[in-house]
This record gives sequence, C-alpha cells and structure tokens, in this order.
Amino acid sequence: MLTPRIFGTLRGAAVPAAKRSPLLCSFAANNSALPAFKHCSPILSTIQTRHASHATSGRANKAKDGPGKRLGAKKTQGEKVTTGMIIYRQRGTVWYPGENAGMGRDHTIFAMSPGIVRYYKDPAQPKRQFIGIALTESQKLPKPPNAARVRRLGRVEVPLEETPEKLPFGTPLQKSDLEAKDGFYVYRPPNWKIGRTMPKVEVKNNNPFARWQKKGKRAANYRRRKGMA
Repeated sequence: MLTPRIFGTLRGAAVPAAKRSPLLCSFAANNSALPAFKHCSPILSTIQTRHASHATSGRANKAKDGPGKRLGAKKTQGEKVTTGMIIYRQRGTVWYPGENAGMGRDHTIFAMSPGIVRYYKDPAQPKRQFIGIALTESQKLPKPPNAARVRRLGRVEVPLEETPEKLPFGTPLQKSDLEAKDGFYVYRPPNWKIGRTMPKVEVKNNNPFARWQKKGKRAANYRRRKGMA
C-alpha cells in the first residue's frame, strides 16, 4: 500500500535542483528514514514499473482439453419414457420441446408425461425441429391445427421393459425371435431368453466360504500324514 507513495517521493527527488521544490528538501532533511536526501542531491533516476501485458501462469498458455459433456440424444424415436426422463442434452436450441416435453435452463429436453418419444417438424414453424411425447403409440405429432388435445386423466406410467415370459430352461428360440422389430436396425433377443435356451445345470458347492474351509482341512490332513503337524 505504501509503495506508490514512496515511489512518488523518489521520483520527485530526481527533478533538477533548479526545479526542485523546497518542501521536498525540508521533508528529507527532517526525516531520519531518508538520510540520502538530507542534502537534497539528485542521486536517483526516474523509476519505471512495467506491468505484465499477458498472463503467463496457470491455464493461460496451456491446452484446453476438458472432459466431454456427454451431449446428444439419450432417447431415440419410439422409445418409452416416464415423467422426468432426459431425452436430449444440447448447447443452444438445436431441438425445441414439443408436445408433453419441457426444456431446462441448460437447454436439456425432458419428458413431462409418460409416453413414446417423437422427433418431428411442425409446418407452422418450418425453421425449428421439435421433440415431443406421444401418449399413445398411434398418436402422431405434430397435431393438426385446432385439434382437440389428448386428455391425460387417469394415465399410468408406461413400463420401460416388458415382463419376461416364464419359459422353462431348454426352450429353443423361435423364428419370430430373430426377426427385426420396428425401430431397430438389427434385432437381438433379450438376454433372459437366450439364457433359457441352455439346460439348467446344478452347481454344487457354490459357497466360497465352504470351499475355503474344505481346502484348509485338506491341507491339515496332508501335514498330519507327513508328520509336519
């Protein structure tokens, strides 16, 4: 805090004697902290300070390669969602919220009701593309102008996964299980159905603690037989 004041005093000492103020000479003569100025002689030149013009420490000159923000689509066309599920993460409004969808403050589009995801364009706003939620699989978006809205009274959450059928072990796959379904490029049977094609095998002694105890007993019997115990 006192450095600018001292520098100002020292700058005044570099002024020629003809232009030097008598007040400075009297101040230097009466101040014991400045013995060099008692005779008020010009011993110092003008003091200059240079401030940094560019940051040189920290992240100023380093590469900015932070972690990815995981943007993009989280749910695609035809997928089932429930209330509050995130559908699309973005920076800016690449997609706008449509029917039964909302947008957060970071432009994240989320579902506001259970249903089916729809990506569509509205002829009334040709420069925008929307993401909406269809309440039924037969509902098409966008709705015609002045169309009656779909009521959501008494609706329940749509299950995300179908309840697996109770098939016995050893059931072979059917031809219908290998056919492509709507919304998928290549269809693959679910894991639970693939696992049912193998016969059930009885696994004995599947207790790690029991195996550890049995191993210890075998080692103790071996040392006893060898006379090591």
